[in-house]
Amino acid sequence: MFFIASRRYRQSMPCLIFIVFIFAFFHFWSLNSWNSDIHLYNLMEEFYGEHSAAESSFPDSFCTLEFANANRLQQDHPCVVELIRNFFLHQPAPLEYSLNLSFPAVLDSSSGQSKVILTLLNNQSGAFFVECGALDGEYGSNTLYMERYLQWKGILIEANRELFKEILAKRRHAWSLPVCLSTEPYPTKVQFDANDEAGKIYEPGKDETSVQQENVSNWLIEVQCFPLYSILLAVGQTRVEYFSLDVEGSEIKILVNIPWNHVEIKTLTVEITTRNQRDLHDLTRYMEKQGYENVELMDGPGYYDIVFIKR
Repeated sequence: MFFIASRRYRQSMPCLIFIVFIFAFFHFWSLNSWNSDIHLYNLMEEFYGEHSAAESSFPDSFCTLEFANANRLQQDHPCVVELIRNFFLHQPAPLEYSLNLSFPAVLDSSSGQSKVILTLLNNQSGAFFVECGALDGEYGSNTLYMERYLQWKGILIEANRELFKEILAKRRHAWSLPVCLSTEPYPTKVQFDANDEAGKIYEPGKDETSVQQENVSNWLIEVQCFPLYSILLAVGQTRVEYFSLDVEGSEIKILVNIPWNHVEIKTLTVEITTRNQRDLHDLTRYMEKQGYENVELMDGPGYYDIVFIKR
């Protein structure tokens, strides 16, 4: 009897080990994805401690995009910040230059996002914004009203090169960059689907048929991505009153790589291009752990805009 039981136990061991492994894997992955307490943001202090500047010094000749990408340099690495400043960051248009808008009579080009945010902020003036997925800087802009009428300053991020040219032509009084926000805690280069307002980081095979994959190849371009924190350091601004994030599917991956203890972001609107309630729940739960409250769900054609405020 003991022999039979022992044999059955030995036969079941591989199955039990496999089950334990699967449970541990998903448990660890889930924690790493959503628990900010253990998430590593790839910062200098995480690698070098208090003496980060001295430990990370290297000749300027090594500070290239190829070096930064290949070595996954930290978000706050001096090389990463300098690369942004030297090769990607466009200065705001001088204040004496008037905006060059296609539809100047339109007071608010957003779909209600700017009104909701300004209500939460008591119509604050002279604040700072970041708008990622800025398109041409006018059409559907969530921040143009703030800049025009309340003297806000900010950052416009748009990876589509043709649309970015239009941003520069609009003469927005904001910093602007033709890049994407990284879905990793370090600089990366990606394939970007530059399909006008539906532009996004391309992930082959994700929710696409073979025909759709063939069509998207006509729009693919190579784009450099940087973490949001790196861009904020490049302009010397880590306090943001409003962050508008509209990147057609990469929102969560971008948010989990923000070192929240190093930035002060008061409000956000995050567009989610899915009606999946689990995605909404997971995003809300993650943001709650960072100290944010989900105050409104704006229902648009084929998307949700979730409004968060820091409490």
